[in-house]
Amino acid sequence: MPRQATKAVGNRYYEARMRAAKCNRAFGTRAGAIEYLPGVTEDCLKKYELGLSNPPNTVVALMADAYNEPELRIWYCVHECPLGKYCREVPIMPAERALIRFQNSIYEMERLARQLSLLMENGELKESEQPQIPEIRDRILEFRRRADENLAVLERAAKIGRFD
Repeated sequence: MPRQATKAVGNRYYEARMRAAKCNRAFGTRAGAIEYLPGVTEDCLKKYELGLSNPPNTVVALMADAYNEPELRIWYCVHECPLGKYCREVPIMPAERALIRFQNSIYEMERLARQLSLLMENGELKESEQPQIPEIRDRILEFRRRADENLAVLERAAKIGRFD
């Protein structure tokens, strides 16, 4: 059992590695983890996990693949990438819950499409319709998040051969 790095507890990269260590003991130590992260040194991984520096997006992609945690990519986009302000974090959840959330959003998506088509019908946006735009945008972003939740479930299942 790996020792818990108390200063790194709560760090998203460290937590992802520790979850991966439950399936592969090599991830229980930084030295073992770097074997799966080409180009990343143990010292760099330590700095990422202690929050002393932010990893580049290529390293986050390597971590997400190695740790079998696709949600890490989206977390990075939401929290560390300056372009990610319109992204929504994708929580780790059971496959069944992700599917139910996705199915429920289909009905809401139909209602939103009708609302949007009425809004766009004449090709102009009236001043009285302007306040609807942020709400519609937020709802569309939520649909995207629910689709991303299911994509993460599929990606994880493809690697381990089962749905968790």
